[in-house]
Formats: sequence, C-alpha cells, structure tokens
Amino acid sequence: MPAAIPDRFKLEMRLGRDGDIEEWLATDTSLDRPVLVRSLGPETTSKRRKQFVDQVGNAAKVAHPHLARVFAVAEVDGGAYSVSEWTGGSTVADRVDASHPIELPDFLPNAAGLAGALAALHEIDATHGAVDLSAISYSAGHAAKLGAFGREPRTDTGGDVRSLAAALESALTGSPPGGPPPSERIDGLSRSIDRILRSGQSGDLAASEFEKALRAAPTPRSPVAEPRVASRRLVISAIVLVIVAIGLVALGRVVGGGGEPILPTPVTTTTPSVTATEPPPSTTAPVGEVAIMNAATFDPFGGGGENDDSVTNLVDGDITTSWQTERYQDPLAGIKPGVGVTFTMRGTPARIQLIGLSVGTRFEIYWSDAFYPQLDEWARIAGAQAPPGAMFFDLPPRESGFWMVWLTDLPRQADGTYYASISEVRFLP
Repeated sequence: MPAAIPDRFKLEMRLGRDGDIEEWLATDTSLDRPVLVRSLGPETTSKRRKQFVDQVGNAAKVAHPHLARVFAVAEVDGGAYSVSEWTGGSTVADRVDASHPIELPDFLPNAAGLAGALAALHEIDATHGAVDLSAISYSAGHAAKLGAFGREPRTDTGGDVRSLAAALESALTGSPPGGPPPSERIDGLSRSIDRILRSGQSGDLAASEFEKALRAAPTPRSPVAEPRVASRRLVISAIVLVIVAIGLVALGRVVGGGGEPILPTPVTTTTPSVTATEPPPSTTAPVGEVAIMNAATFDPFGGGGENDDSVTNLVDGDITTSWQTERYQDPLAGIKPGVGVTFTMRGTPARIQLIGLSVGTRFEIYWSDAFYPQLDEWARIAGAQAPPGAMFFDLPPRESGFWMVWLTDLPRQADGTYYASISEVRFLP
C-alpha cells in the first residue's frame, strides 16, 4: 500500500512499480485533475526516503516545458510520497516496445527540449540520476517530458547526459545504441545528428552544450513515400495477365491461319475475405468546420464487429450515451492486438477529444487516406493511457480520410471481466 497521503488526492488505479517506488493514478479533488502519485513504503529506510524527497524537491524547483511538474513531496510516517503532473501514462519505452519510435519530424524539437530540461536541473546543482526511456513520457499530442523523479541515483550530471543521449538514439531508431549510425538506418537524417548523439554518449558535452547542438542540427528531410506493396503487386499481376493475353491472341492467329483469334479463358480473381468491412454511409454529425460522416467498429482480428448497434452513440452529441466493447474474460492482449472505432471525416480536424473513456484503457490514434482492412496499413498518430475525465490530443494536418481510436488494453472491471466504454468522440477544427 502507498504511504499516507493527504485526503485531497484520491487514489484511482495502481499503475505498478518503478524500482522501489509504487505508482498510482490519482485525482486531485481540489482542482479536479488527474495526477501521478509516487510512493515509498515502510520497507524503505529513512535514508532512502530523505534521498527521495531531496531528489523530487530539486525537480520541483525547476520550471521547464520538457520537465514534468511536481506539485507536492513529503516524508510521512511509514514512507514518503510525491504528487506530480499526469502526462498520459505513455512512455518512450512503451513506444519502442511497440515498434513505434518517435516520428522523425518530432524528434529534434523534443530531443533538444529534454536536453534543455536536464540543463535546467544541472544549473541548480541537481541531477536526475537515472535517465532512461521509461523516464520520458511522450505522445503526439504532448511534448516529451522528463519525469520519474526520486529514483535511486546511479549517475552524476555527466552520466545524465550520457544516459539521455543513449535514450534518444533508441527513441529515434527503436534499437539499443551502439549499432549502425542512425543516419544509415533512417532516410533523410543528417550525419551531424549521429555525431551529436555519439558526443553526448561519450561524455564530451554538458547538458547545455548538448541542447545547443541539437537545436542547431539540420531538420531531417521527410522520406518520400513509396507506393504500397499491395498496389505494386496488383499492377504487376495486371501487366502479366495482359502480356499472357496478347501472347495467346498472337498464338491463336498463327494457329488459326488468320481466322478468328483464339482467346484465353477469362480468369476470375477473388479478394481474400476480411473481418473488417468499410463502414457504410450514415448521417453526418458536424463538429465546427469539420464533420464526422460515419462511425463504425473495426475488428480485423476478431469476429468483424464489436457492439455495432451502439457505435453511433459516440457521435450523437450526448455524453450520457456511450459505446462499449464486448466483455472479455481475459486481458485483451492475450486474445487479439486490439479493437477500434473508425470515423469517416470531412475537413481537417486540429484536435480530437475523447470523453468518458474508461480509466486505464490503453489506446492509440490512427489515420488513413482510405479505408484499409488491415491495421498495418494505417498511420499511427498517438498513444496513451486514459486518465479520468476528457482528453484532448493535437492532430497533425490530415485532409478528410479516416481516423481511428484503437484500444489495445482494457481495464479489469468489478465483475472480473475486461471491457471499456466511451461516451463521445469529437473532432475539433
């Protein structure tokens, strides 16, 4: 159990452990906002608790956009605790584990910002002491932030920079540092970024110098998208069929002595059946200058549907109605990769708002220019874990097309089953 904390903070869900620190998602009832509670229990020594309070207290003295804000820290009977900003629950470690490293256009601004956050700590003679991928929160809707304060320190200020540089290389490539240079693996990346990351890992740069070098690095070029593999296969197949047909026609003319050509037997091609189908048209639900044309479930790894009859509750403008997944007897990850809801859009939304998503649900947001039946043909935009209340995510500019909320982990409910519900999904201009 966590240490005694003020009644103002209501514990909602245990998130797990970070070393000897227990983490909880909680609600600050005074301000009605989600917060992260980190706690040391009675099994820890008084020396360790003081170290925790000092480390977190130093972080609380620094205000930086890439540093998670600390609201409270204290040592109490039987332990110590801190209360800090809830950044969504999605870390860079989660993204790398899911094979979704930081998108190339977002890498340099966030990398430089994190180096600046370290520099701000070092300016007051404080260290983080244990920087790694799991200490950095990140989603497409929020800037990367350094958190996980209060860990047992393993390094000094120089070690902070080395650890951050190593973490940034992994965040960029999805692989541990030390392999081929990132520029050899990522199209459009300048070799100067290789040199900056390696200088950081070798201990040649202070945090402020590391930040300055990253901000001065050339912006990566966006790679040119290649044609879809499926489309190339179809084109090649069509060309082969045409060549075969021409050959057979020519052969028919030779054999038939100039009479009627011998035509090949028509070939009928069939499309493999899939469990997900393109959503049918339905009533529009305007949202400002953008409009949701249709909402439909997306279940490519299951039976093809997921409580389809109530999915329109997500766009009816009424937060008292909701859509709910099916109830599962086991965690969703052990059954299938996920289940989702797609939205056919008109216009270019700037933000998405999720209202009433069950607390603790892990989800991702995808976009595609057309409706594709396979998940890997959609572009992943963001991912997070649902806190209490409504959430907003900034969206990159995408004209019309299809958006999807993809649920990857459902919370365990009081009856022992696993399911999630959403009251409303809104796209805002």
